[in-house]
Amino acid sequence: MKPSQIKISNPVQELLFIIAPPRHIKSDVSVLKDDVQYLIGREFDDRYSKACISLFNYSDEHVTDMIEHVESKATHFKPFNIFIKDLNVFYNGSYRTIYLDIVNKYPVRDIFEKLIKEDAGYIPHITIAKKLAAEDFLKAWPYLKDLPYSQHFLCDRITVLARSENKWIHYKDIMFGQLRGDA
Repeated sequence: MKPSQIKISNPVQELLFIIAPPRHIKSDVSVLKDDVQYLIGREFDDRYSKACISLFNYSDEHVTDMIEHVESKATHFKPFNIFIKDLNVFYNGSYRTIYLDIVNKYPVRDIFEKLIKEDAGYIPHITIAKKLAAEDFLKAWPYLKDLPYSQHFLCDRITVLARSENKWIHYKDIMFGQLRGDA
């Protein structure tokens, strides 16, 4: 992947570290989001968010230090396959989140813990519809719960997004197993 040249007018102070699936999975997620919108009869909050496995957000003026920290850790990560199978639900109080389930959570959780900290509550997933009201969830879930879905992709990098003017844009890819400066 060619590094993109981004132009950000203000200094970057907020980053999002993710694992980005390939285009065909992003396309599948977009179709599933279309289905949810059709089933509930309106747009929902994260309707246009891109498919990803979120690792963590970083908001501070020391973004360069954080990127260097992640780069130094990533030199020890080895590429692995991520297996995605079927849809599942998080229950957050009266809200529901529909997501694609990651079968082999351990390697993703291991990356998260090596970058940040141990957290038994971290569950790698790809969000389809976040924080749906119970009424909307009950319109969509009966049609989606038994939908068979199975894909996999090679995870060989951490993608860094930067917030610019209320949008996340590609900032950098940090490849696994490479020392800084390798290309």
